[in-house]
Amino acid sequence: MMHSHPAARILPLPALVLAASWLAGCANTPPTLVPVHDALLDDPARVARLNERAKNPLLLRGVDGQPLKTLRTPASLRDYDYVLKAGRHSLWLKSMPYGYPPVPQRLRCYVIVVELAGGMRYRLKEDLSQKRALLLRADTGEQIATGPMVDEPWVFSRECRWPSP
Repeated sequence: MMHSHPAARILPLPALVLAASWLAGCANTPPTLVPVHDALLDDPARVARLNERAKNPLLLRGVDGQPLKTLRTPASLRDYDYVLKAGRHSLWLKSMPYGYPPVPQRLRCYVIVVELAGGMRYRLKEDLSQKRALLLRADTGEQIATGPMVDEPWVFSRECRWPSP
């Protein structure tokens, strides 16, 4: 009778965990919804959703002159949407610095003023060539609004300076 070595039973476990994590990341799971300024999650027709997950993402940092209480960053295995009441909003957006801290880099700060439609899902994206923010329909990619760059601080010096509302 052949007995396996105890280590032989342990080695496959990390591989199994890694494979399960990878498969879970590939699953089409719905995004986490993050309400902004008391937006109701149970009435989709009266709210708009902003998704940051894109090739050149912009981070939502404030709405209508108020900084967000919760700050998130896009990740390849997590997807989320900020949920806002439909209507006119001023969005404070910041570029996401790349992950090389010793390399000098600047943040790019933008403001988009837009009328968000209820029941719509939007995507935020940065147009690096024009140094502007884009708000796109998530389903079609149609450009809905643009916003100018309002500040460009060095990443280690300070955060964005937003214009007064």
